[in-house]
Amino acid sequence: METPAPASPARRTVTNGQRTGRPYDHSSDALILANTLDLLVERGYERVTLDEVAARTGKAKTTLYRRWATKEDLVIAAIRAAGRPPEADRLPDLGSLRANLLAVVDSPWLGGPQRRLSIFAGLASATQVSERLADVIRSEVTEPYVEVYRRLLHRSIDDGETTAHFAASTDLLAEVIPAMSTHRLSTSREPVQRDFFVSVVDDVVLAALGMTTR
Repeated sequence: METPAPASPARRTVTNGQRTGRPYDHSSDALILANTLDLLVERGYERVTLDEVAARTGKAKTTLYRRWATKEDLVIAAIRAAGRPPEADRLPDLGSLRANLLAVVDSPWLGGPQRRLSIFAGLASATQVSERLADVIRSEVTEPYVEVYRRLLHRSIDDGETTAHFAASTDLLAEVIPAMSTHRLSTSREPVQRDFFVSVVDDVVLAALGMTTR
């Protein structure tokens, strides 16, 4: 009986339902994902291509396509690789609710507020048509920020800066800054500036708590 030739080491085979063969080299993942975010800032989701990411990083297109089959997969991986906002693990403590809220606005996460806003401005239209992308942004970005704001509001009450009368409103108020940010990024063609967030903090959140800043 003729004996089958052994499979090439580079060839992927299936054994017991599992794919075997040469493993993918993950050493360039961080570079590729970081450059994906840079291109989102520069060009927006619609104009970014895997070919362009490959050219920017000096990697073969086949390398990217083996790892991420679609642009959506690549962008989702880039968002997840960024991790959580640092404030989710350590709340700012600058002496007042206003200062703490603005410290979150000014977070260095994803390269600072302007780069961060540019990334999500570049994704705003895509989230209208990609449910997967919208779900990832909600779970990886929006919900962690809502939780940070909620904890800051509750701590302000615990510290006596805000009266306990407003405790029932904190969950709703925690959603205000992320919600208004998402709305502005989705509807405005102009860059969202820090002054916008200062107004949301002062004229909406703190005003709702009966705290005056002017």
